[in-house]
Amino acid sequence: MPGKQSEDKPMEVSTVEDGGDEGLGGLTVEELQQGQEAALALEDMMALSAQTLVQTEVEELYEEVRPLGQGRFGRVLLVTHRQKGTPLALKQLPKQSTSLRGFLYEFCVGLSLGTHSAIVTAYGIGIESANSYSFLTEPVLHGDLITFIQPKVTTRAFCTLDWNAQSHNLSLCCLDWSQLSESEPRLVL
Repeated sequence: MPGKQSEDKPMEVSTVEDGGDEGLGGLTVEELQQGQEAALALEDMMALSAQTLVQTEVEELYEEVRPLGQGRFGRVLLVTHRQKGTPLALKQLPKQSTSLRGFLYEFCVGLSLGTHSAIVTAYGIGIESANSYSFLTEPVLHGDLITFIQPKVTTRAFCTLDWNAQSHNLSLCCLDWSQLSESEPRLVL
């Protein structure tokens, strides 16, 4: 079964007390075991997802509204479900540059992480068409995070940089314009 550890050979892990921490990359034995369990769970999820891929052309189930983004590995489209009208984001990865395993990995990691409130939810619908692998996520209709990040406008203007070579001290003086009244700027050291 994919992802299942061989029962013939039990895994040997030497502990830090035995001086065997060099092969663990700085991880504790418990952290290593947790990572191995997560990897096995991901392998199992990938095996199950491979069996449940919907074999269809995307256009049969969803109507493309507009592109949401495109990158080196694929594109994301805003689509609506043809029967229900539900808006969804469809991540589409071309088969010519994506292996089934690579798709399943991304799909299953998305499913696993999508339960976190700060991460876009991936739905458990994977689609295999003639030319691509696709999966659905909740749409982010108001742009990406970069759209909302405003450049920080600084209110300080640096005015002098003084290096005293004899005492090896460096001091920086600046005016704090946020507290500036018309009569007196505040000096910050």
